[in-house]
Amino acid sequence: MKNLIIICLLISSVTACNSQQKNNKEKDQEMFNIFKKKKQNKEEILSHADYNKLFDNDSIEGMPITVIDIGKLKVPTGKIVVCDPLVTPDMQPLNREVKSGEYPIKIYEVKTENSGDRYAIAQLEFNNLRAEKWVLAVRDGEDINELTEEGDFFGFPVDAGLGGFFDIQAGVEYLKFQDDFMKSNPNGNIYDDFFAMEFKKSAKDQNDPNDYGNWVNFKLPNSDLNITMFQSGYGDGMYPAYWGIDKNGEITSLVIDFFVVLLPDDE
Repeated sequence: MKNLIIICLLISSVTACNSQQKNNKEKDQEMFNIFKKKKQNKEEILSHADYNKLFDNDSIEGMPITVIDIGKLKVPTGKIVVCDPLVTPDMQPLNREVKSGEYPIKIYEVKTENSGDRYAIAQLEFNNLRAEKWVLAVRDGEDINELTEEGDFFGFPVDAGLGGFFDIQAGVEYLKFQDDFMKSNPNGNIYDDFFAMEFKKSAKDQNDPNDYGNWVNFKLPNSDLNITMFQSGYGDGMYPAYWGIDKNGEITSLVIDFFVVLLPDDE
C-alpha cells in the first residue's frame, strides 16, 4: 500500500512538472510572437478599404453617392497638411511630397438611412490614374512598426467637426491670419465671427437658416494661397489619410477616410 502511494505521488509530480513545462513553453512562444510582431519592419500599412468603390459607383452599401467639387488647392511646396484647421492648424505635414501644382478636391457624400447626408471621403486628386492600393499617410516621427494591432493607424484629431487639406506654406500664412484676427478681436471666436459666413456660401439652400454649409475653400488675404475645411463624417474623432498609389508606384491621390462607409466589418 505504501509503495502504491509513493508511485501515485511520483506520477502526480511528473504530470504536474510536464504541465508546468507545457505552460511555460506556451507563454514563451506567446511572448516570442508578440516580440516578433513588434520587431517586424513594415514598409507600409494598407487601408482596409478600396476607395475606388466610391469613385467608380453611384451608390455604396445601398446609399446614394454625391460628388461635391470644392475647387482646387494650390500646392507650392508639395508638402501637404491634413488636420482639423480650426483646432490643429500647426500640425506637421505628411512625410511624402507631391509635385507642386493646383489639384482638385472632391468630397464623396453619402445619404445615410438614419443620419442624413454625411461626408464619407475627401480626395485631393493629383492625376486621373487609378490607384492600385491605399497606403497609410504618416508624418516624420510616426513609426508604423508601433502599429501592432489590426486596424491601428496614425491619423489626425478632430475636435471642431472638420477636416482639411492645405500646403504647409499656406498653413504658415493661415497661422498669421489667425493671430492677426485674434489680436483685432481679443474676445472673438474665429468660427462664429468669420468662418461661419464663409461656410454659409456652400449651403445648398441659401435661404434655409438651418443650412450652415459644410465646406470652405478659403483664399488667404494678401496671398494667392488657400486652405480647405469640410465636415468630418459623423463629427469629432481620429481619422486617417491614405495615399493612392498606382501600378507604377506613383501617387495618384490623397484621401481622408471619415469612417462612414467601407468599414472593416463591411469588407
